[in-house]
Amino acid sequence: MLQRTTTSSTDLLIRFLHIVIMLSFTGAYLTGDAEEWHQIHMAFGYTLGISLILRILWQFCAPRLAHTQPSGPSRRLQVIKPFVQRYWAQPQQWLSPTFLKAASSSLFQLSILGIFLLLPLTVLAGFLTDYTYSHTLKEVHELFANLFLASVLLHLAALTLNSVLLKKWLAKRMFWGTESHSWFTLFAAIFSLGVLIAFWFFYLS
Repeated sequence: MLQRTTTSSTDLLIRFLHIVIMLSFTGAYLTGDAEEWHQIHMAFGYTLGISLILRILWQFCAPRLAHTQPSGPSRRLQVIKPFVQRYWAQPQQWLSPTFLKAASSSLFQLSILGIFLLLPLTVLAGFLTDYTYSHTLKEVHELFANLFLASVLLHLAALTLNSVLLKKWLAKRMFWGTESHSWFTLFAAIFSLGVLIAFWFFYLS
């Protein structure tokens, strides 16, 4: 039986969109330089844009309708700000285990902010490049894509370091969980899947 939860920040839809964004960026990056794959490259880019829109909508809908609380920019900054305030002027502690744990957590949150800042810029620059055939916009698009990749690599590095220091694999909560979900969370996940399937069907047909 589906039940409501009041504590989850990584509910079913968050996990689903996380996987979609991860696969879409990988696909878009790998097909970016191949002219014969241009249509697929653009489809991956549009999928990133659609996923971002769904994620933003869910940020506002989840607390009201699904009774979950996805992490937003303010919550992530609440992790980064105390770390900077505490350790910025204390270089003697920069090799301590406590510092490394706090640093890896802060870099992890910073990488997520970077990803969600660069995602719309990358997609928009790609769309404008495809529409205008501007060489300058193409270079801007490639710059944003590479910065996006750098944020992803920072994300993975911080996650790995944090997992090693805490002696548990933190990534598993973004792929599966044991908590129950409200009916609205399940509906939203199915609706989002339907939107993405419909997009790919009409875009490629």
